[in-house]
Amino acid sequence: MTEINGLRLAYRGLVAGLAGGYVWLAVAMLMSWPITGPLGPVQLLASVGPDRVALAPGGSFLLALVLVELGAGAMGMAFAYFLGRYFTVRSTVEAAAPCFALLAWFAVSERIGVSRLPLAVQVGLAFATLLYGILLGAAVPTRPELLRSPTPVRPIA
Repeated sequence: MTEINGLRLAYRGLVAGLAGGYVWLAVAMLMSWPITGPLGPVQLLASVGPDRVALAPGGSFLLALVLVELGAGAMGMAFAYFLGRYFTVRSTVEAAAPCFALLAWFAVSERIGVSRLPLAVQVGLAFATLLYGILLGAAVPTRPELLRSPTPVRPIA
């Protein structure tokens, strides 16, 4: 057994990712409101898929919310479990998480067609991703917070 409580770490990453997903969606919708309306990024995310079905605004919002939460939770858990366990200083986690989020966003953004949106909306989505990373870095615990407590040894009577 390792000295790090991996399940606790994965859970904290999942919760931080889910919370960050809500923040990402809210900021993305607010930043794109003046240009494409609040549902611009939502409709972009809802159009991902092989058939690119046009949904009603309510249906596209729900689909986008599910996609954002699945991606954000998985990304938070992956960051915490595979990278976060090695950081011992809070400032390094807070610097690495936004970089991780931005790298993941730039990898995914081309696939979902963000380049079709106006530049101001693209910057707003990148800013939302940066805020997601900041939230993730603040919530993921460091290595000293996750060390298992040594089990007490009972004396032989």
